[in-house]
Amino acid sequence: MAKYTKAQAYKIAKVLHWIAFVFIVFNLLSGWRLENFERDVKIVLMMVHSSVGTTIFLLMLLRWWWRKSHKLYEPPRWWKRPSMVLQWVFYPLVLLQVLIGVAQAAFVDIPILGFGFIPYSSLGPDNPAVSRTFLTMHQWMAWLLIVLTIIHGVDRGRTAFIEAPAAGPA
Repeated sequence: MAKYTKAQAYKIAKVLHWIAFVFIVFNLLSGWRLENFERDVKIVLMMVHSSVGTTIFLLMLLRWWWRKSHKLYEPPRWWKRPSMVLQWVFYPLVLLQVLIGVAQAAFVDIPILGFGFIPYSSLGPDNPAVSRTFLTMHQWMAWLLIVLTIIHGVDRGRTAFIEAPAAGPA
């Protein structure tokens, strides 16, 4: 494995962060109106949604591995810093959100193929009640992730603009 300086590792982590952010925001926003489309359009949109969700899952695993293998964002007493705790809570919640989405897709009555070939809807029998339960869980988790994303953004903005060190005389 190639050796990276801490600065290089942080830069790669930041790139992965923003890529994940774009995918997560896209999927959080795209999922809200899926119920309102006719069946043929809904099938295509669900395949895109599930494919992006699968990408998010893999990207979050990659990000988690990258952070752990390069010992990034692990300051002393990190558990006493709310922003650090929020980041460590966010990872498993995003992974869980994707798994709940897969569970919902397993019981839905329409064919859902991630990337056009992963048969999520074939993982279980058509069961509208179970599908609806997982859909409700998926929606609530989406709200939680939106709130946590906003909190994270506000916290990062606070540290960047309010707690930033004074620039000194020019």
